[in-house]
Amino acid sequence: MRKLQDIPSRLSRITSSGRFIPEVDGFRFVAILPVVIQHISERVQRYSEVQWAQPIKQDSVAFLASRGTIGVYIFFAISGFILSLPFAKYWLKAGKKVSLKSYFWRRVTRLEPPYIIWMTVFFFVLLIQGTYGFGELFAHYGASIFYLHNFIYGEYSTINPVAWSLEIEIQFYLLAPILTLLFFSIRNKWTRRSVLLGAIMLLIGLQHQFGWYQSAAKLSILCQLQHFLVGFFLADLYLTDSKVTPRTSHWLFDGLALLSFLVLAFSWSEEWVKNLVFSSTMIVFFLTAYHGRISLFFLRNRWITAIGGMCYTIYLIHLPLVEGVVRFTKHLTFTNIFSINLLLQFLLMTPIILAFSIIGYLLLEKPCMDKNWPKKLSAWWSNTRRNSLILKKVEP
Repeated sequence: MRKLQDIPSRLSRITSSGRFIPEVDGFRFVAILPVVIQHISERVQRYSEVQWAQPIKQDSVAFLASRGTIGVYIFFAISGFILSLPFAKYWLKAGKKVSLKSYFWRRVTRLEPPYIIWMTVFFFVLLIQGTYGFGELFAHYGASIFYLHNFIYGEYSTINPVAWSLEIEIQFYLLAPILTLLFFSIRNKWTRRSVLLGAIMLLIGLQHQFGWYQSAAKLSILCQLQHFLVGFFLADLYLTDSKVTPRTSHWLFDGLALLSFLVLAFSWSEEWVKNLVFSSTMIVFFLTAYHGRISLFFLRNRWITAIGGMCYTIYLIHLPLVEGVVRFTKHLTFTNIFSINLLLQFLLMTPIILAFSIIGYLLLEKPCMDKNWPKKLSAWWSNTRRNSLILKKVEP
């Protein structure tokens, strides 16, 4: 029992600043869960041989399961919040100036090793399967490794479809220093917040005015930037508005948080009015969940934050795992009701996803969270070589 209780501590993330905000990882859990559910639901629909009692298009559970992409947009908002915080502190709180060299190097050392390793593993798995020729598959691999697959092919990565959002994240990382300068250099908080909200509305208007959703731009920062700016807005509130800090919580906010999450599920659309509602509701969701009695307890739970903290690994590997596991579990059915079979597949696959994610997280992702790992690795390699040379010299 003691060892079981120690698991969340072993999985806890390492932060660059040394300051851990548990609610952020709680929100990451909230984001990754609908993504996983959607991908399991899609595979159940694709591979199951059951004649469903109700057509999938009329099934309310199947519809809600298909809303998993909202989790990606929550991830975008979280990225906007986390990456803008140090820049915002500098502009709004006279904090330490952010070193751009350290900022970009940190992105490389934190994210690239797990990404490259897992994408390489999936490349070889697909190569062994023989669905694609080496030349064709290697072209997709190269485009994905350099985060250019969306741009070159205008579609999801053949190696790992979920990488589409990671390519947009990289675009945001490159733009973040400029964007934070544009917004957080505005001293008056009401002007700054008005400009942020205005920028969100303007972006949504431009996306629909120029039909970006019907072009390759859909898979670029042009159609997703408003979600990151939601994170900017939340960072502004977090730093400059003491009322945002949940000194007290209330049941009312729990109800509003649940309601706002449902609104997100039903308002996610390419219609411009619904897009405006979606972005506005996302702000409401974060704020109300952060003040709800039950939701705040949930977001701070050690197990929830532990799983949320390793969401990058879960996100990277869950879809290939689901694709592989469903080939064996698709024959395990119970009745012809889709929701029951979806629950069954979720219960079967989730432990497998978590097991592989924990291993991958501990071996690859968590070590890369230590910002000094390149120096430590270099020192270890130098010592190893030095010891090897000494041994050669003393050999008779």
